[in-house]
Amino acid sequence: MNDKTPSQQPEPADISREEMDELRREMQSARLAAWVQAHQKQVVAGLAAVILLIAAASYWREHEAARRASAATLYHQALAERQGEARKALLERVVKDYGDTAYAGLSQLLLAAADEAKAEAHLKALMADAPDREIGWQARLDLAALYLRKGNKQAARETLKTPVGRDYEQLRQYLLAQVSADDASRVAHLQKAARATSHDAALKKAIEDWLAKLDASSSKTSSGKGAGQGAS
Repeated sequence: MNDKTPSQQPEPADISREEMDELRREMQSARLAAWVQAHQKQVVAGLAAVILLIAAASYWREHEAARRASAATLYHQALAERQGEARKALLERVVKDYGDTAYAGLSQLLLAAADEAKAEAHLKALMADAPDREIGWQARLDLAALYLRKGNKQAARETLKTPVGRDYEQLRQYLLAQVSADDASRVAHLQKAARATSHDAALKKAIEDWLAKLDASSSKTSSGKGAGQGAS
């Protein structure tokens, strides 16, 4: 009698989680490599486009930095120039050649201050297209002050209707007090000006002095009315 030994089948080996993760990574890498091979032209074109965009952005930043530096140099040359006409010519060049920089806005403010005849045009141009909003706010206040010097309170009042930033609100309220029709309105605007952020000691003193004068006048008027009523 022959003993028959049953054939032994190999038992499946246990695969660890780490080995499974490694296998998945290899499969993903293989699929990615196959995709890159199949789309080689598109991949190369995409990489070239990215490189060109990076290069263009870098060039633009350098170009803009160079323009700002040139505008700054020209602007400071104008500040240092003592001859009025030469200074004006330099400022006008900044406005013409570097109109999109803050130095162009500053130059227009200086041109408006130096040339009363063209001041309104300069300031309105800045309000319409200021290189930054703070220069636009300053232009608005300067234009209102210009109208006041010319005795045009209505134009000044219209110009001052638009709010400005916190650091410019004190001057706006002070100018609004100047175009007010009565003392009550003047006091209200001056009180707002007194509470606003201040960067100008002389302006702050002018506000306080005017408020004190209006308060004294109001007290005197009230006292006079009381005495008159008592006499009657």
